[in-house]
Amino acid sequence: MLVASPVVSSSASSRESKTNELFPKCLRTRQVTYPFSNLASSKSALDYHELRRLQEMSSESDDREETHNMFMRQYVSVLKPEPKKCWTPRITGHSVLFRIKITRTAISDVQPSSMEMQSSSVSSSQLSTRRSRKENTPFQRDILILRRLLRKLHIQRTNAEHEQIFQIMTQFPQFMAIDQRPKLLRQAIEIAHFEICDDIRQPVLPSNGFFLILKGGVSPPPVTSEFPSLVHQIPMGTLTVGKCFGSLKPSPEGQLKSPWYVTAEENCEFLKIDKDEFATIKTKFEQTEYQEKYSLIRSCGEYKMWTKQPTDELVRVIEWIEYPQNTILASEGFRCPFIAYVKTGECHILRKVDVVKTAHNGIKSRQLRQVVMGKINSPDSFGEISVLLQEAMTCTVVTATHCVLGIVRPGKTLELPEVTRKLLLHTAQRTFAHLSQDDIRREYINQETRKEWTDFKKDILDDIIFKKNIRAGQGKWQHSTPIPTPADDRQTKSSMH
Repeated sequence: MLVASPVVSSSASSRESKTNELFPKCLRTRQVTYPFSNLASSKSALDYHELRRLQEMSSESDDREETHNMFMRQYVSVLKPEPKKCWTPRITGHSVLFRIKITRTAISDVQPSSMEMQSSSVSSSQLSTRRSRKENTPFQRDILILRRLLRKLHIQRTNAEHEQIFQIMTQFPQFMAIDQRPKLLRQAIEIAHFEICDDIRQPVLPSNGFFLILKGGVSPPPVTSEFPSLVHQIPMGTLTVGKCFGSLKPSPEGQLKSPWYVTAEENCEFLKIDKDEFATIKTKFEQTEYQEKYSLIRSCGEYKMWTKQPTDELVRVIEWIEYPQNTILASEGFRCPFIAYVKTGECHILRKVDVVKTAHNGIKSRQLRQVVMGKINSPDSFGEISVLLQEAMTCTVVTATHCVLGIVRPGKTLELPEVTRKLLLHTAQRTFAHLSQDDIRREYINQETRKEWTDFKKDILDDIIFKKNIRAGQGKWQHSTPIPTPADDRQTKSSMH
């Protein structure tokens, strides 16, 4: 009988008498060398092409947990199937031809099945990948982005990340219904944080703030001894991902019991805006807004002479609004839609004039034209008399730049005391009402003359450039003169002396 024994190296004989430092109880030490197989020639059991595909697919996703679960479901496709072990008979001289026939039939039988197994595994993994990608709708991608960004602390998020969260949250009507001021909602996003409920049937109080479900769901608690009945029962059923609940309004005094939910599963995730923190930023926001409105009113013309009481009454009914360039705010001959106080920007004042226009064929006709007669800057106002007395505007107001206005709507003026309305009428003046038709016609002629002269000069220059074949940047019109340096200036001055 043959017994396999390890190969003992010759270098170990000199060390047999020495004690082992690592194992003192061992009297003899041998260096044993085992004959390993050639690793380079051994075939790999992994499909590296499939493994590389899974790695690329993992890097595309943002959610680490879902990426891990998807990788664990598909990692089997990385392992190559073991080849079938076929028994081969002993080779003899008279059986060589028979063995060749057997091997040919075996190869023809084995290869298609193995190829089908590999192709089926690859096709199934590709189909699952495509299905997972198709399942990610825009709404699901927004939820994944929220989960990824909210895992950071609110003090660690950048302004771009806060803006991205705000743009996603504007798609939820419950969030936009919290307040009518977008700037306040934008500041509320900066205090939003990520909250996780690890256990199932964990209570969640909607009265503590505003909640958006990012993962899992919540449902009303059952009426048991553990969950007693409440005064205010919740009529809704189970809420899932994308649903909102809660309130940021202060709770009424004396209300001891409030409705609440329990989590429907483990590891539920929420976006939460705390009610107390929102009340703090709302107070600061309103204080800052009051100071801006108060300073705007006190800086407008005759409003500087107003006392604090009527100014505060007017400030309470003012709201901010923004308009882009080239927007008509008020039209001549129509009532102004609001009383406006310009905070930033510039508005042009246009007046209508009846002129005689001669066409190219010599026919004259009367036309109504608008002439720019002036402009309104910060901190000017317009529309007081038109709104309070319901009169038509004497001019047209158009924004020349992006403007931010503090406006008072006609319905809000009824909330002002009678004394404040009379004071407002006494302070205001009609906008550019002192201009006569002769002044407007004279200004129109001057503007048309300047425009014709500018067009005439441009036509002459274009005609000369075209006839002389002048091309900028070519020939003698190429300006390649080097820029003089300080050293050149000193040499020029020395040569002059």
